[in-house]
Amino acid sequence: MTDRVLEQALADGRREALALMRDTCTIERKSGTSFDPTTGKNTATWAPVYTGPCRVKATAAGNDVQFGEGEATLHKYEIRLPWDAAPEVRREDRVTVTASDDQWVLGRHLEVVDVGFNGTSTARRITVEDRS
Repeated sequence: MTDRVLEQALADGRREALALMRDTCTIERKSGTSFDPTTGKNTATWAPVYTGPCRVKATAAGNDVQFGEGEATLHKYEIRLPWDAAPEVRREDRVTVTASDDQWVLGRHLEVVDVGFNGTSTARRITVEDRS
């Protein structure tokens, strides 16, 4: 495949991938801490690094995990962002879905656990977990 043909195929694929991104999300990064006088504890503060189109897809059934004396079910999802989305997303960033055809995913805070890199990809792929 020639470079010109490959570039055209990637451009077409990226355009089609963007057309499938019917959800909207905000990605935030921890920016510091602030004291909560109500609880008497420090809490994380977050700053937005991306707001825009995305696609949310479930990747696996939930896994039951033990923590302390409790149990939780972790659900993994793949978040797809436009190829030219900036800046770079990092592990431990937080994704909040702000618009979606699926009302159940709205407002959930999903933690970034993996970020994929691929020069010939049609979208940015990010693995997140719902730890709620």
